[in-house]
Amino acid sequence: MPNVCIFLPCRNEAENLPDCLRALEALQYPAEKIRFLVADDQSSDETGAILANWVSQGKNRQLIPLDRPPVAGENGKALAMALMAGQVKEGELLLFTDADCRVPVGWAECMAKTYRQEFGLVTGITTISGNSWFARMQSLDWWLTLGKVKVVADWGFTLTAMGNNMAVGEGPYRKVGGFFPFKEVVTEDLALARAIYGMGFRPIQLVTRAALVRTLPEPGFARLMKQRKRWMRGAFLLPWYWQWLLGLQVGFYLALAVALYYVPLLTGISWAIKILAQSLFIRTFAAKTETKTRFLDLLSFEIYNWIVSWATVLYYFWPGAIQWKNRKYA
Repeated sequence: MPNVCIFLPCRNEAENLPDCLRALEALQYPAEKIRFLVADDQSSDETGAILANWVSQGKNRQLIPLDRPPVAGENGKALAMALMAGQVKEGELLLFTDADCRVPVGWAECMAKTYRQEFGLVTGITTISGNSWFARMQSLDWWLTLGKVKVVADWGFTLTAMGNNMAVGEGPYRKVGGFFPFKEVVTEDLALARAIYGMGFRPIQLVTRAALVRTLPEPGFARLMKQRKRWMRGAFLLPWYWQWLLGLQVGFYLALAVALYYVPLLTGISWAIKILAQSLFIRTFAAKTETKTRFLDLLSFEIYNWIVSWATVLYYFWPGAIQWKNRKYA
């Protein structure tokens, strides 16, 4: 197995860090072949102290100081990871996760064994944890979205990557210039994946339980909209034809509302078929990681998806900055 270097950029994550760090400690990987780089991105809570204490307990752990806060328009996370990459050694495999995530014990080994130089980048599968209805709806949303991304990736195209669960080769990373060219992009993982794809590599999506990372749900609808506004900004980095296809998904619900008025029976039957196919797709895709989905959740997800899709569009074009990690981006 190759030498791996795990990146963990943090900002105001004192509440989530203990569980995240315990999961990293439990990784099953040769101790002499794994390193941890962590960074505190100008946190206002106890994040810095927690990271410093954790780093002091292991020889393969390093806290990367940030020499300055991000200036207006800069993505602090991208800037932190760019500085952390300065400590990467030749030939290492870079693994990325977030402080609100829990990686499984076999994550590093699975990602390392999957990576090939021709891929450049491997994206693992991520799911939302939580037992509330709102958390379960977000989980189904991720299964549906990542399922589509997986299908497109298997066709040879790269739409995005998940910054909380991805592996990047040191060579391809440096070839595209790392994260520095994307320090003003709020979806730095997508920008990096697109750049690596543009260099002739063929990033893949890995769907297996061994690479299944669990992340926390957004606690409320307002926070969800802030997240989606940032993601939608990233969607405009895609070629126009992918943007057009994403727009069709939103337009479908508008057309559905009109059709239900004029031809309710035929539209109702068509809608039921769509819900059935969508539910089967989500259920089958999640099952590839040995994850079960609830039948009633799959039915209610359609209404959730309708509301969130249109709310995201309206909120994106509503005047106001993107808010992320207590920072604003124009």
